[in-house]
Amino acid sequence: MKILLILDNLSSSCGANVGIVYELARNWIASGHEVYCLAREDKYHELDKEKASTLNGVWNFKVTEDDILNDVTKGDKWIHASSLWKATYICSHPVFLQKLIDKKCFESSEIRNEYKRQIEKVCAEHSFDSVIAVTEPFYIADALADANISTNKYVIMMDPYTNNPSTAQKARQKHLQKELHVFESSQKIFALDFVGNDMDYLPDMLTQKLVTFRIPKVEKISTRATTISGQSNNLETEKYAQATNTNTDTGNVDNINFVYVGQLYDDIRNPELMLKLFTKLPENYILHLYGGGSEKTVSKYKEVLGDRLVLHGWVSSSESIKAQKEAHILINLNNNIKNMLPSKLIEYINTGKPILNICQISNCPSLPYMDRYPMALSVSPGQDMDDITMKLTEFAQQYKGQIVDHSQIEDLYADCISENVSNMILETM
Repeated sequence: MKILLILDNLSSSCGANVGIVYELARNWIASGHEVYCLAREDKYHELDKEKASTLNGVWNFKVTEDDILNDVTKGDKWIHASSLWKATYICSHPVFLQKLIDKKCFESSEIRNEYKRQIEKVCAEHSFDSVIAVTEPFYIADALADANISTNKYVIMMDPYTNNPSTAQKARQKHLQKELHVFESSQKIFALDFVGNDMDYLPDMLTQKLVTFRIPKVEKISTRATTISGQSNNLETEKYAQATNTNTDTGNVDNINFVYVGQLYDDIRNPELMLKLFTKLPENYILHLYGGGSEKTVSKYKEVLGDRLVLHGWVSSSESIKAQKEAHILINLNNNIKNMLPSKLIEYINTGKPILNICQISNCPSLPYMDRYPMALSVSPGQDMDDITMKLTEFAQQYKGQIVDHSQIEDLYADCISENVSNMILETM
């Protein structure tokens, strides 16, 4: 099968969504299929040549619309400027104003229209069995829906659109019409489970086109060769070394090190419950934060917790992996949104480490994933804080230093293994 993927970009900073689909594409190629890619390129998203070299072909086109906005809005001057200064700047720069209006009010119609032209151009010059638009941004799927091509159209939907929490109520009807148009023009829509499960507003005839799948980030380790001493003799198996008791302490051997990796937000991913919990835990329970955000809340609790709250800031990917491997317990802090899930959770599952899963809502999308995990404790704001403290203390004492065998993870999360998900999508198409 010859497949054309339509992506937002194929850069080194492409984000989790494109990264997941890129792994699906690698599996398709390994199975003997041909995968090509069409993506935009701008100053902040230059083509990753290593990624491009693994595909059968890549077409990229440059856009300037986002550069004009990003050159201004990503700068410190804009970030720290007053509302009056921003308003004055916008009014005195008509090109910037036009691009801003197009992005905010018309969902980047210029880029969308260019995607449509590029899709039609590539498909006129080359033949494909399937064209797959990957959202978000949703205008990629909208561009494919309007493209005048004879090839079968599909969409991989990684984020909600009509039901996106950032969508203003007055814009929902407009979004719904676009979403219905995309569904009508597509053979199938493949959506992450927590996205697809929240689309009960669709007509029955379109719901039949919806195929849900789990986050395909559980790694499959086929060979688990070890030496006589039990130490791994290859990098892949070393990453998930088997152990029933490991010593990951740095410093005081009595400390229990908790690690959170990721972005914090005052609104959708507030760290208040996580930080408050540590004020009630024993003195040897240490919280390590890797990342940033919610600075005021974190600073407030830093004064209370002192050395028990270690702020590492943003670190490299390799340092993040090292931090997860050295942790006794990993913390997954969820969003207060039912149709969005931090993909970091699957990375945590891959480590086999105990996981403290902090929910913000009762119908948290992490629960179907955590209910299967052998060493997970899920807590939520509705629970009594003293009860949470007691359960977490018992959990930490019981599972400190233990690791779930990765072969068990592969069995429990077969529907989260990239190869299995890519095969399901291929068979469906």
